[in-house]
Formats: sequence, structure tokens, C-alpha cells
Amino acid sequence: MKVYYYDFGLWKGTEIHWMVNHVFPALNITDYKVYGFEACKGYADVLKDRYKDNDRVEIINKAVVDTPRTVRLYHAPNHVGHSVFSTKRNVSKNYEEVEGIVFSEWIKENVKAHKIAFNILKVNIEGSEWYLFNDLVESGVHKHIDVYCGQGHDVEKVSELEDKVDTYYTLLKENDINLYRFTEYLPQKNDDIVSIIRDKMRNY
Repeated sequence: MKVYYYDFGLWKGTEIHWMVNHVFPALNITDYKVYGFEACKGYADVLKDRYKDNDRVEIINKAVVDTPRTVRLYHAPNHVGHSVFSTKRNVSKNYEEVEGIVFSEWIKENVKAHKIAFNILKVNIEGSEWYLFNDLVESGVHKHIDVYCGQGHDVEKVSELEDKVDTYYTLLKENDINLYRFTEYLPQKNDDIVSIIRDKMRNY
């Protein structure tokens, strides 16, 4: 069975490293493809170089938005937490411009076999979860994602999204979207992602 792993918000790429070098081997998964999306060019370039000899890992320097467009990525002074939202806590006025994509459009164009594959999605994109999950549900792509994982939901950190927080969590609940903890931050608190994926794969 083909396995696709989509990682949104890479920073140092720790979760990709775990997935490729620990999770997949533990599950005897060899037929896989990793797509890592990182909006910050500097971070993306480092990871592109790291995986330049691994054709099963593709690093994509793009941001997730609601409509295809060029957006500003506002930088966090501590290098963690860059966001396309200028009102997110801890970002500065410094920014870089990056191409924004709608993920449902991207996956339909670039991963045509996703409907018959096992799909894992990890997310930590500093408020753009609002764009991503609304898009997944509206497009129906969410029905083909088997495991959602990441650090948590950053919508609450963005002032301009304050009135959308309840709507966001309702969207997730009504569509049975459960985010398992899988992050380099306090990894000892992570869920057992190997067991979770193994259990999900038994349904195939």
C-alpha cells in the first residue's frame, strides 16, 4: 500500500526525520512519499539540501492559504512561529513574501492516487490551520486523510481569528478530525504514532 505523508510547518524537519527513519521502518513501510511544506525559504532550503539525494522526500517552499496568492510570512524574533497572520502573538513586522497555495487544489493536481492510498497529515502552521481544515472539509479531501497529527491548534494565537475559534473546533468535531500529538516540542508527551498508524492500517 502506498503511504503519503504531508508535513505542514517543518522548521528543522524533526518530524520528517522521525517518520522516515523511525516510524516507517517500525511499520515495515517502504512504499512512501513525503511532501514537506515550509513557508520560510531559509528553513526550506536547508531541508531541500538535506534530502537532495532522497527522491521519496520533497520539500516545497509554499504557504497554505485560502486562495492562491503571494502572501507575507511574518517572522517571529525567536525563529519559531512564523505566520502569515500579522496579528499572531510573537511575530514582528519583519516578513518575507511567499507563494500561497490551496492544498486541496495542490493534492488533486500532484498526488492523483491519494484517494486509494494511506494518507498521514501533520500540521503546525501558526494559524493557517484555519485555512487548511476549512479547505479540506469543503473539498472533501478530509475523507481521504487517515491520520492527523501535529502539535496542536494555533488558531487561538491569532487576534483576527478570535471570533472563529468556536467555529473551527466545531468543524473538526463534526468531521471527526482528531489531531494526535506528534511534535519535537516536549516529545515525551507525544502519542504513540506507530501504534496509531498500525491500528488505522488494519482497516485497509
